[in-house]
Amino acid sequence: MTLIVSGLDAGYGKLAVLHEVSFEVARGEIVAVVGSNGAGKTTLLRAVSGLIRPTAGSVTLEGRTITGKPAEKMAGFGLTHVPENRLCFPTLSVRDNLMLGAWTKKGHGDVDSILELFPRLRTRMGQAAGTLSGGEQQMVAIGRGLMANPTAIMLDEPSIGLAPKVVAEIMEVLSRLCVEKQLAVLLVEQNVRASFKIAHRAVVMHRGRVALTGTPAELVELPEVHNAYLGGATV
Repeated sequence: MTLIVSGLDAGYGKLAVLHEVSFEVARGEIVAVVGSNGAGKTTLLRAVSGLIRPTAGSVTLEGRTITGKPAEKMAGFGLTHVPENRLCFPTLSVRDNLMLGAWTKKGHGDVDSILELFPRLRTRMGQAAGTLSGGEQQMVAIGRGLMANPTAIMLDEPSIGLAPKVVAEIMEVLSRLCVEKQLAVLLVEQNVRASFKIAHRAVVMHRGRVALTGTPAELVELPEVHNAYLGGATV
């Protein structure tokens, strides 16, 4: 397995949020993480990527232990984290935003490959990122994460606030990355329908713990998943 999380505990000060969280993500695989607000999904990504330090457990990437390593070192290890709310640098151009993701490659990231994934950015390279639509900003954020040529990428709510057509575009790109780049993709997503359409496996979190795991097809057959996250509709 490319990314292995084992027995992870984490939180903020005395507030414990994650409890013995364990799962694995292989190359060429998308694992969706779903759960209600407050379940610990964002905290999980922060703990894996080094933004907060786990209090117990381990994280390994391609056989290397990266538990608690500084966040700024993670891209060099092959792990990138695309956080919630896009977080582009609004006054910088699209090109400069993308190139910031290539700092571990000393400025030699493959911009052309990003533009192949997101062709609408091609005509916006000189435009300030803050003037883009929400969907285009999300494309820039994902593209910036890919500029480091990672082996694993984690995304936190990439569909939030976006139109259904743009959500479909982004999910299609994530599927392509799995097949064409053999990336390990960890996808935190409130849009369970969208994430289950592309995920190979899913993790359901509840109160900081892994409550259920399985394929999307298996999980949607469970009443507690179907009623809580799909509103009785089919995927």
